[in-house]
Amino acid sequence: MKSLKFLMLLLIAIPILFSCESSTEVNTVANPVINPAGGTYTSVQNISISCATTDAIIKYTIDGTAPDTSATAITYLDPIPVAMNMIIKAVAMKDGWNDSNIVHATYMIYPDMAHVPAGTFTMGRTKASGLAEFDDELPTHSVTLTAAFYIGMYEVKQSEWFAVIGANPSHFVGDTNRPVEMVSWYATLVYCNKRSMMEGLTPVYSISGSTDPANWGSIPTTSNAAWDAANCNWSADGYRLPTEAEWEYAARGATNTPDFLFAGDDNVSAVSWYATNSGNTTHPVGLKNPNGLGIYDMSGNVGEWCWDWYGATYYSTSPSTNPTGPAMDAQHRHTIRGGSWFHQASSSRVVYRDWGTPEKDSPKVLNNRLGFRVVRLAV
Repeated sequence: MKSLKFLMLLLIAIPILFSCESSTEVNTVANPVINPAGGTYTSVQNISISCATTDAIIKYTIDGTAPDTSATAITYLDPIPVAMNMIIKAVAMKDGWNDSNIVHATYMIYPDMAHVPAGTFTMGRTKASGLAEFDDELPTHSVTLTAAFYIGMYEVKQSEWFAVIGANPSHFVGDTNRPVEMVSWYATLVYCNKRSMMEGLTPVYSISGSTDPANWGSIPTTSNAAWDAANCNWSADGYRLPTEAEWEYAARGATNTPDFLFAGDDNVSAVSWYATNSGNTTHPVGLKNPNGLGIYDMSGNVGEWCWDWYGATYYSTSPSTNPTGPAMDAQHRHTIRGGSWFHQASSSRVVYRDWGTPEKDSPKVLNNRLGFRVVRLAV
C-alpha cells in the first residue's frame, strides 16, 4: 500500500517538474536596411541605415571587416556620405538579444559620368540636306542599343590621362582641365585598361590573350596586326571607347526629339569650340552648354575616337541592334566623331563622321585636334 501511494505521488510530481522548466528562447534583432541600395552612381550618395527593432544599435564598417567583431566598427548616428567606391557592412545589436545578420551594400561612384538609357533612335543625317561630301552619313536607319551605359560628361582631361599614364602628350598645355590630345587609338586602349585595373574593374580590352597592358609591349607607332585584332569584352564593367552608335545616341541626348543639329542645340556657338570661336586652341572642358543628358563638348573642342573601324557605306548594311562597326577597311581607319577646335561648324554636327588610322591621329595633320571620352556598362 505504501508503494502504491509512493507511485501515485511520483506520477503527480512528474508533470510538476516539467512545468517548472523555464524557456531559454532569445529574440533576434531585425536585419538593418541600407538605403539607397548598393549600385553604380555618378554622384556622392548619402547612405542611411535603419533597423525595425526598437532601441537597436547599428554598427558598420567601410573597410571590409565584419562589423560585429571589428575594432574599426562605427556606431551609426548620421547618414554616411559615399564619394568613392566602397562596401558598407552593417549589423544591428540590442542587449539581451541575438545580433542581426550582417548585411552589406557595394557602391561604385563614378562622378563626371552621365547615364544613358537603353533605347532606339534614328541614326544618320536626319536634317540638313545638300551635303554631298558627307554621304557617309546616309542612309538614316533605326538603331537599338539594348544596354544602358555611362559616358564621360567630359572628354578625358589631361589631368586624368596623367594620373593613369604618368605623362601628358598634349600640344595645348597650361591648364590640365583641357582635353588630352595627341593620343592614338592604340594609346586609348592602354588608358582604358590601366584605369579599369586601378579602380578594381574588369578590363575590357585584350591583346594577344592578355588584358594587362604591361604584356602588350610599347604602343605601336606604325600599323600593328596584334593591336588591330584587339578583342572587346562587351560584358566587362571596365572603361572603353564608345561605339559609333553609342556616341551618336549620347550626343543626341538619347532622343531624336528635339532633333538638334549639334549636341544639345541648333546654335553651334552655344555648345561647340570650333574654327570660328576657338582661337585655334582647345579649351577647358565643360565651358559650353551641355546637351540634354548633361554631357559637354560632344560638338567641337577635340574630335573623339570611337571603337569602330570606319566604313563609308556601313550605314547601308549596319545591324539594327548594337552595331559595333564594319571589318577593317583597306585604308586601316577608325571612326572619329564630334569635330574639333580646328574644324568648321558642319563638323560639329552630331552626325558628322571622320576617320583616322589607329597608330596616329589621322593622315591629315598632327593629332592636336583629337582626343576621346570613355564609357562603361551600366551594371
